[in-house]
Amino acid sequence: MVSAFIADGPPSRILEEVIDARLELVLPQPVMVELERILTGKLGFKPERWRAAEELLGDLAVELIPAPTIPPEAVTGDPDDDLILACAVQAEVDVLVSGDRRHLLPLRKHRGVRVITPQALLAELRGA
Repeated sequence: MVSAFIADGPPSRILEEVIDARLELVLPQPVMVELERILTGKLGFKPERWRAAEELLGDLAVELIPAPTIPPEAVTGDPDDDLILACAVQAEVDVLVSGDRRHLLPLRKHRGVRVITPQALLAELRGA
């Protein structure tokens, strides 16, 4: 998600597909928390720029998934990624799009949720 806001490339094209209503965006609340932390804390987004990004995502998302009330299953080797994965499973999404080659992408699939790169999703859309 960070890449979609800071660079041209597959993540920003995924966001364009959502804007054009060719994809549905389901957002886990923990993603929004992490996105704010990185964009404002590490990348220096001013508060008004963050609020604009937050508003855009809020408008685009068909659903905002809260963090699970129970600790997520340890699957990825990273508790933060386990939380995102648990949200995806809870929301019963088809696909979790990630660039995390260390923890999420090696899973390929978990409890019915496919984990793929933005590039792979774009390729699927072109082939559809």
